[in-house]
Amino acid sequence: MSGPGARDAERDFDRLYEEQRRAVHAFLLGRTGDRETARDLLQEVFLRAWRHPDSWRGLPPDRQRAWVFAVARNLVIDVHRGRVSADAARSALERAAATAPPGEDPAARAELNERVALLERAIRRLPERLRVVLSLHVVGGLNSSEVAELLGEPPGTVRYHLSQARRELAAALGAGS
Repeated sequence: MSGPGARDAERDFDRLYEEQRRAVHAFLLGRTGDRETARDLLQEVFLRAWRHPDSWRGLPPDRQRAWVFAVARNLVIDVHRGRVSADAARSALERAAATAPPGEDPAARAELNERVALLERAIRRLPERLRVVLSLHVVGGLNSSEVAELLGEPPGTVRYHLSQARRELAAALGAGS
């Protein structure tokens, strides 16, 4: 497809992607507990949006957001059922080593790797509802009211879950130090 209609469709897609990608990624990260899987699923969500613009383009912005999150939710269900393959083979230490600054002291790098691995294990052990809320807030950059609206929960409940997640992470990290 080419012409003005195609340019409009591309602009609409770009807008949808820019407005929703952080929150969708945070949602996927919270649901899967794995960065690589969340990235793979994020790509698949927006690939489906690109392939099926008629499913969301005519909707108001809040319904577009709901459409994107419905796709994301369905993909997470597929992951849990084993239908979607993702590269989750890399260990937490390998991922941490890949993100550590080059030329850093090997002892400091090893310590950083251990701390990151401990944090990832602690996050994965959080109950899913806490992991999702924490991911939407921290990674997605959403405030508690936005997270509440997205999840259909009262803002006070979201603030409580954020507080509970932070306490559990602090306890896990304190115990592992």
